[in-house]
Amino acid sequence: MKFQPSRLKLGGITAAAIIVLTATVLPLSLTWINEARDNRQQVEDRLTALRRVHELLIDAETGQRGYVITGKDAFLQPYHAALAVLPGELQTLNQRYEHNSSGDRKRVNDLLQNAQHRLSGLAKVVELRQTGGFAAAEPIVTSGQGKHYMDEIRRISGELGAIEVHELAERDTELRAKTWVATAFSVISTLLSLGLLGYLAAMMARTIRRGEQSAAQAYRVSEELESGMATLRRHNDEMSILGEMSRLLQTEMTPIEALEVTGLFCSRLLPGTVGTIYLYRNSEDLLALAGSWGSVPEVATMLEPQTCWGLRRGQVHRCSGAADLRCTHASPRAAGSTGHFELCLPLIAYGEVLGLMNVQSSAAIQDAARSMEQAAAMAQTISEQVALTLSNAKLRQVLRDQSIKDPLTGLFNRRYMEETLTRELARAQRNGTSVGIVVADLDHFKKVNDTHGHPAGDAVLLTAARHMAQMVRASDVACRYGGEEFVLILPDCTKDAAMLKAQQICDSLPQLKITAAGASIKVTASFGVAASPFDGEAATALFQAADQAVYEAKRSGRNRVVSATESQGQVIPH
Repeated sequence: MKFQPSRLKLGGITAAAIIVLTATVLPLSLTWINEARDNRQQVEDRLTALRRVHELLIDAETGQRGYVITGKDAFLQPYHAALAVLPGELQTLNQRYEHNSSGDRKRVNDLLQNAQHRLSGLAKVVELRQTGGFAAAEPIVTSGQGKHYMDEIRRISGELGAIEVHELAERDTELRAKTWVATAFSVISTLLSLGLLGYLAAMMARTIRRGEQSAAQAYRVSEELESGMATLRRHNDEMSILGEMSRLLQTEMTPIEALEVTGLFCSRLLPGTVGTIYLYRNSEDLLALAGSWGSVPEVATMLEPQTCWGLRRGQVHRCSGAADLRCTHASPRAAGSTGHFELCLPLIAYGEVLGLMNVQSSAAIQDAARSMEQAAAMAQTISEQVALTLSNAKLRQVLRDQSIKDPLTGLFNRRYMEETLTRELARAQRNGTSVGIVVADLDHFKKVNDTHGHPAGDAVLLTAARHMAQMVRASDVACRYGGEEFVLILPDCTKDAAMLKAQQICDSLPQLKITAAGASIKVTASFGVAASPFDGEAATALFQAADQAVYEAKRSGRNRVVSATESQGQVIPH
């Protein structure tokens, strides 16, 4: 067959087109994925702003209620704290929904109006309480107008939250779809390259027969294409592994789980290297060893930030020889041997430094500079993904703790108690079991605050809360209902068993050693015990029965346990 130069030109053009296509697949795929991730982040930002406004309104309402009941200015602290932050949060919420649909905008406007009405009502009640006492504020409090606004706020927040959760699921689906599309493009480009290689191989076979010069030229072309194919396969493999790693890290997991996943994928994405990951201990301003991969030599378990140039400069730091600037914590072989290199990559997300990723070559290599640059580029991509995952995990944990935990005692808060009690009662009704509830109110707590000060009162609350939490089972739920009142939810517990547990706690509380403000403080409490289904099957009825028993314990002399019964209550004297 006669050699046709036009066919060779066509093959070259096709090869160039396929190479260009393959080279653009990775940045285009990352652009698609980042765009989907940004859209998802916007949904999370709206959901966070919505929850933040709801929580601040509840804090303001709680502080106002405490002040109206007690008349103490100390109870206004959460109220004023919420008022100081709410305007900015309301504006942030409004801005988050500027470009949303008219329906969402209407809901947000309704929520903002109800919030303003509720804040005005709270301020009016506080002003009346300050000027006219409880009697002046009572008619407005009992009118139920504030409850109406809060009910509307909860309803609208629930609707918007459901919409955002649904949209978040759609964004996740979109992100997964784009990842699959990127993988498909990679596979297609690989297949095209393989087809091209076969075509060029046939062309070279025909060219060899035409002479020594043509054979040599075809051989060089084959070598170049083979090198390009190896590079393409490596890039495709890396992109596939990175996609798999990204999908795993996007699932909800703890920081330790995220670092375990990172270590597994670093062994595949950074062959010929070993590495460690350190995380900040903010309370000590130290970095603690949290993960590793490969046969890591003996390394320090704790690092000071000042010992690492990567952390001090806020960027990747490279060290491959004696002439390079070395970190204090660097491995001695990185400076003493030819062919070794070491990388320090700060883990930074949203402007916050979360830790340090250290990468070292596991053996001497010939082209250390080229290998170091390739490892640095891949490690930079990995560190950015890991930092974002750690930041999201940290944010999720903070938001969860803020929503269900009491900030002083660390016990679950009132809202979590109400949800848990309702859930446990429903489970008990299905299983035919009983749920016990113990309500405890510290005796003479006002006197502790008046005599020793509020820091001493906080110390008493914290010590009593920790003691109660230690006295119950792991399956039980200890909550701070408000002020000096605590609630213990005891699933699968009879009334007699709940009475016995309450009596044990009642007997042990006076033995606590609490020292505050230079004085030893003795603490006692009055306990009310109720159990389903004897004292009520609904959460409200059961709690009211136990709460009424607490009042009976107070009237009967305090420091005792009272069982909720159909009559006045059974008193077990201390």
